[in-house]
Amino acid sequence: MELKVEKISKVFGTTTVLDSVSFSLERGQKVALVGNNGTGKSTLLKILAGVVEADSGTVKKRKGLVVAYLPQDTSLVSEETVEQYLRGVSGIASLEQCLDSSSGAPAEYERRNGYGFQHCMELVLAGLGLRLLACDRPINTLSSGQKSKVFMAGVLLSDADVLLLDEPTNNLDLPALIWLEHFLSKSEAICLVVSHDRLFLDRVARKIMEIDWYTRQLTVTNGRYSEYLARADKERERQLEAFIAQQEEIRRLTESARAKRIEAMQGASYRGKDNDKYLRGFKRDRSAGSGKTAKAIEKRIEHMDSVAKPVEREMFRIELDAQNPGGTRDITLNEIVAGYSQGFRIGPISLFVPYGSRLAIIGSNGSGKSTLLKTISKQLVPLAGSVVLGNSLIIGNLMQEHDNLPRTDSMKDCLMRRGKLAKQDTYALAVRYGFQTEELDKKVADLSPGGRARLLLAIFSALSVNVLLLDEPTNHLDLEALDALEEAVQHYQGTVILVSHDRYFLERFKSTDTYLITEGGLVRQTSLATYLAKAEKEAKRLIRDTWDVV
Repeated sequence: MELKVEKISKVFGTTTVLDSVSFSLERGQKVALVGNNGTGKSTLLKILAGVVEADSGTVKKRKGLVVAYLPQDTSLVSEETVEQYLRGVSGIASLEQCLDSSSGAPAEYERRNGYGFQHCMELVLAGLGLRLLACDRPINTLSSGQKSKVFMAGVLLSDADVLLLDEPTNNLDLPALIWLEHFLSKSEAICLVVSHDRLFLDRVARKIMEIDWYTRQLTVTNGRYSEYLARADKERERQLEAFIAQQEEIRRLTESARAKRIEAMQGASYRGKDNDKYLRGFKRDRSAGSGKTAKAIEKRIEHMDSVAKPVEREMFRIELDAQNPGGTRDITLNEIVAGYSQGFRIGPISLFVPYGSRLAIIGSNGSGKSTLLKTISKQLVPLAGSVVLGNSLIIGNLMQEHDNLPRTDSMKDCLMRRGKLAKQDTYALAVRYGFQTEELDKKVADLSPGGRARLLLAIFSALSVNVLLLDEPTNHLDLEALDALEEAVQHYQGTVILVSHDRYFLERFKSTDTYLITEGGLVRQTSLATYLAKAEKEAKRLIRDTWDVV
């Protein structure tokens, strides 16, 4: 046993987040920690990492156990170079300082492959999509996405016994995501991962731990994530069928007992004629028997093992009905150059998007996918060329960082103003999108990323947008909301332009066209499957190179 958790609980204010949670982890186990948003997954990882204290219960670790933690917020502020940071966080730098002064340091340094660390570091950075990043680059000059990847590289290079990973796929492009899957699968470390990427969980995890949204307790099952989902669905169906069957049996028995009670009352009150004493006796004897039978039936009902009705959350639905007024509804890009006058740019790009198209845009991080969407939505003015939008288009832009939301507004004011809603309609819409009425006075800035995504989707619903620009929409939504978004997009009649690294979502999106942004240009792909096969092949090559030196 490497790590054992016994009956830990955590309460924030009046809300119980974790209630008597227990489990143990063995070397090499790959575990998915799942549950709806707000069920305490991140809190549990923080407790295991020592960042947050549990209110009760214990966390027991093997002596010398090394734990590495990747939080969702991986912002780095440092004047160190990438190499200095990675040598420091991995422990290699401190071992190098001890090489001459400690007799045990050389052996440990060699065990950690200190002499080959530089090459290993470069391979891990390459696997995460930072092959061209100079290792002498200061951390504080990197983009937020690059910082997140460097932070992850530090976690993976730390030689930890336990990896606690909170949404590790959020800032990864498809090749890097596939590489990470292979890396974790080959690692001998325990891996406890929180992720909304269903295919990633299915490939990596072989044990599922679920925090129940209602009880805040944890259940553990073995197998792949897809198997867990299938079992959970069957168990819910079985429990519901058993509950319905028992209720039907109770109704039948109750009706039978009631009939016997009536029969007993009628027999007991039978008078008949004066000379009909035998019939009167018979009626009274039978009424006594009926009364006993009624009591026996009621006793039987009382001693039944009660089958609980499954506690179901109200189904979360996203309603996106595209408004189709008269006028033009196509999108045309004429030789646009998109980006910033003194910085990054892509193009020239020409593209015609007929109304009702479903475009998937893929590419490595930093290739310009978000820049292209911002230019189409006219948030960015093109440096050259033109963007022509049909005069009846209503665009819903779900940005990765949700920068198009006013952070200082309350959620209520934002919904009323942006969604053009009356006050009473605002409350009804917010509830439909998973918010509590008391949350409406919250500032937009205080909402979680998932909450801000749901707020934008609620606004799109209110406006009946007929173009959806979706920039990594699956990053911050829980699985319930993902299922709802997937279903809504499948039935959506307007134009959709999707940027995503979520293969499960991409495959079910059923794009009419798939484009790859590479070297500043837009290249049409024969299929998503072909691109993924190439990415898989390259990831496997990088993994082989990495494991040759690890």
